[in-house]
This record gives sequence, structure tokens and C-alpha cells, in this order.
Amino acid sequence: MKSLITFCLSFLVCFGVAHAQTTIYSQTFDSTYSEWSLNTSDLGGVTSMTPNYWVVNAIYPGNIIAPTTTPAQPSGIYGNPASAYLHIRSAAGPANATFNASGNHSYTAGMNTPIVTTGYSGVTLTFWWLCNGNNVSFGRVYFRTNSSATGWQQISTMSVPAASLDSYNVQASSWIQQTIHLDSFDNQASLEFAFQFHHQGISGSDPSFAVDDIMVTGTPSGVAPVASFTTTATTTCQDSCLTFTSTSTGTIDSVRWTATGGAIAAPTGTSTSICFPAAGTYSVILTAYNSSGSNSSSSSITVSPTPSPVISQSGSVLSVPAVYAGYQWFTGITPITGATNNTYTYTTDGTYGIVVDSNGCYGTATITTSSTHVANINNAASNYWIAQPNSTSLDLNTSKPLDDALTITIFDATGRKILDETWSAGSYTKQISGLSVASGLYIIKLSNNYTSSILKWLKQ
Repeated sequence: MKSLITFCLSFLVCFGVAHAQTTIYSQTFDSTYSEWSLNTSDLGGVTSMTPNYWVVNAIYPGNIIAPTTTPAQPSGIYGNPASAYLHIRSAAGPANATFNASGNHSYTAGMNTPIVTTGYSGVTLTFWWLCNGNNVSFGRVYFRTNSSATGWQQISTMSVPAASLDSYNVQASSWIQQTIHLDSFDNQASLEFAFQFHHQGISGSDPSFAVDDIMVTGTPSGVAPVASFTTTATTTCQDSCLTFTSTSTGTIDSVRWTATGGAIAAPTGTSTSICFPAAGTYSVILTAYNSSGSNSSSSSITVSPTPSPVISQSGSVLSVPAVYAGYQWFTGITPITGATNNTYTYTTDGTYGIVVDSNGCYGTATITTSSTHVANINNAASNYWIAQPNSTSLDLNTSKPLDDALTITIFDATGRKILDETWSAGSYTKQISGLSVASGLYIIKLSNNYTSSILKWLKQ
């Protein structure tokens, strides 16, 4: 009434083999196996855990009442003599690897992530297996080259020596290694395998189907890879970064990214970030390499400049040039409702800012306003005048008291600075004494955060 099928499915760690073959994919089931789905409905499989189901573990005792122990793994299997493996067990009892033979049922465990064999020939599936069973309790192996649930094809005895591959059974005392090659495995953009246990309600003998250490290998066909990649965008702003990801196909030994003027985070990574410090048009190139050659793919990236607005003040009206797509004025960090033009009229002195939009790129500027200031660079003579009481003194005068302090800087005719003093707010005049300078022309600059004026002084 029972038959043990221990189905341990496993792909080995990648390494080279004879005839220049390389390992394309491996799985040992001793850690993660997320690329496999157990108990799927494909091929008419039972999805519930009744009466049997697929399981992965490393428990080898069989039926507790009538013990049948899974044979120890030989040295050729990773983690031998008792590593994790994929197999069928009954949901009814404590035995780890005993199946319930009541009814007619099939159970499917299949890959959900394709293997890519593009650029490979002689692609071969190798695995170790066990199965006693009988002629109506056995394992099967399938493959598909698309993701359709109806695309599975059974691997029969065609062109394959050794065991009858449509009925894995009568192998009870030791693990045996099976090797399968079909031309249909070669040069596929998608290749997946599945294993199925089938029984027809007749007693069988333990142990049943078990598979471990599966390996898929192939020989590079001498074809250069085909380079391709995706990017998060083809337009961006100055000082921004974009992500680029290789989608190259074929046998790929390495890749390299280039972008003249761009800062590449990982030049040889499958995915990388590239930052663009200046506006312009950049050509991003990915080159994929293998032993047979290389291939390149490129994309043009347009980088727009970051706008640099300058706020001008005329009385209580603030403005920036009307050359941008959008505007938003702020007081401090708070946006001003409705202030979305290139001009804004304020009623209270303070710090104002603006964010401008130039084709999706944003720039900012700020200004601190004051309603009354004496200095006027365009009419300096009407506000300031100079008196020279003696050969070592200089008096600066203004038509009304200063609202804000000014910095006085005096340069000689060669541009050399000879004095730097402060003219305090609230005063009409500023006397500078001890000026031991030669006769000639001097430039006097009066400035603060709000204004700047230039006066000429002819020293007698």
C-alpha cells in the first residue's frame, strides 16, 4: 500500500567540465531553491498535501514500522552522505519518504525561472536519482522552452541511452547519475525542467523516486554576445544620475560602461548609476565581451542645464527674467499662494525666494528686501560728496542719515586696496584721518548687502 519516492533535485556549483563545457546553472537544495515551485498544477499535478506531496529535507529514515532507509549519497553528490534533496512523502504518517498509493495521482515540481542557453551547444542535463516503485509507480522528467503551463514536453527514450527515461524506477539500492542531452536544449532564451511522480493506486516498494545534484552544462558556440541595456530615462537635468541595466544576451564574460564626461559608479557592473555634472548630449555605451568577441550598444542622453535665476528689486517689486516654464515664490520655505508669475510685489520686508522650472529642471534664488536705502549706484553723486580738509584727511558726506552701515574701500589707480573702514548707520558724515598717500586719482567704493556705489577722489 505504499511506495517511497524520494525525489532530490539539485544543480551543482558552476565549474568547467571536459570538452570546454561550462556550467550554466546549478542547484543543490542545501540552501535556497526559490527558482523551483513544488506541488504545482502543471501536467495535472496535485496541489494539495493529500495524499502525498513534494518536500525538500535531509531526513533519510523511511517507514518507522517497516524501516526502509534512503541509501547514503555517494562521493559524487555535494554534501554526501546525507544532504538535502527533493522528494515525495505521504501526508498520512510520520515516515519521511513513504508515499500513499491510494488513488491515481501525479505530483509536479518544476522550475519557475528559466535557464538561458543562448550561445551554447551540447547543452546537457545531469542529475543523480533513486526510485524503486514498479511499472505503475515511477518518475518522469520534462522540459519546456517557453513559460506556458501547456509547453512541457516529456523527455522520453529518444536518443537517450541507459534507463527508460519515461519511467524512472527499479533503482533502489544506490544513487545513479543520469545524463541527458537533446538538441532542443541548445541556444534557448528560456529552458526549464520539471520532475513528476505518478502512481496508479498499486503497492510499490521503497525507496521511490529521488533526485539530487542536477547540473546543466553547455559549450560556448563561438558567437559574440549581443549587447543591450535599459535606462530609467533618456533625458535628465544637470547634476542628476540615471540607472542603466544590461539586458545583453548570449555568453557574457564581462561588460563595460563608458560615458564621456559622465561619472560611472560601477563601470563593469551588470547595473550601474551614471551622473551627469554638466548640460549637453552624452553617449552612453555598453560593451559585452566573451572569448569569441564583443558587441556594443549605445543610447543618447540629453542633459538640460540647471537654471540659475537672479532676483531683481525695483521698489517693492521682485522679478526674475520671464524665460522659464514655471515660477513659485516663497517666504522663507513657505510657498506663497498664487505667486506663480515671474514678478512678485511684497508688502513687508523679509527674505523671499523663488523656484523656477526650466523644462523639468529646477533652480532657486533668494533675496532679503529693505524698503529704504540711501545708496544708488546709478545716481551716486546726488547722495554722496567728498571734502578734503587737509593733506591727510578725507570727509565723506551724505544727503541724509544712512539707513544701513556701509563698508568704505579705497583703491589706488593700480587697483591696490589702501583702506577698508566702516561708515556707521545713522550718521551724515564719515571722517578718515591719517591718509598718508601720494597725490593722484583714487577710487572709493561704498557697499553693503543692498547697494554698491563708486566715487572718484582726486587727491591734491
